[in-house]
Amino acid sequence: MAEETEIAWTDSTFNPWWGCSKVGAGCDHCYAESLDKRTGGDHWGPDKTPRTMSGDNWRKPRRWQKQAEANGERRRVFCGSMCDWADTNAPDGERDRLWNLIRETPSLDWQLLTKRASRISDCLPEDWGAGYPNVWIGVTVENRKHGLPRIERLRGVQARVRFLSVEPLLEDLGPLNLGGIHWVIVGGESGPLARPMRPEWVANIRAQCEAQGVPFFFKQWGGRRDKGGCVVFGDEIKQWPRIT
Repeated sequence: MAEETEIAWTDSTFNPWWGCSKVGAGCDHCYAESLDKRTGGDHWGPDKTPRTMSGDNWRKPRRWQKQAEANGERRRVFCGSMCDWADTNAPDGERDRLWNLIRETPSLDWQLLTKRASRISDCLPEDWGAGYPNVWIGVTVENRKHGLPRIERLRGVQARVRFLSVEPLLEDLGPLNLGGIHWVIVGGESGPLARPMRPEWVANIRAQCEAQGVPFFFKQWGGRRDKGGCVVFGDEIKQWPRIT
């Protein structure tokens, strides 16, 4: 997995497996499924077998841990860009293996993002308690129908950081209750079939983040050639969660 990544809100990506299935409008133009197919895979769909990963892949976070520890710094790791960690179709034993890895890498801040908010509690380890200090739990919020109910599910999860990945933003979300949410990322869709994101939708979210004291991170405008840039309201706004 990537030592470096173009995802602006993380430092590295890690995938415990490859494979997923579509669960909402945000999945319609899934980049991960397209990449899987381009590289000869066939791991997308509820009846498909996910691709398990090599031992070298699993050793990378341990190397990142040693580097972070030696440098006295923390490293953000997004899990996963090619899977959903809360998927019902996870390979046998691999989610437990992931939790063991997370316990062994306390200098890494693991950013676990899912569209399966109803399964978060069922997929947490037995010793989760009030949450691991190095795990951030997030949900995708692409629209009102699929995204807003995930916020309510996330709010009930014990976690050091609860965050929203509002990307691709497909419509105005209307009023938002951001109580218990520590961070909001907003971004438009990329790729040849990208659906446009309107500035007023972004402005609505930003205003509510400011009013409710939640850090706002603008990732990108997106677009068919992904050249929309990341300047919004005349500046780059990349705020980070306040971790105590």
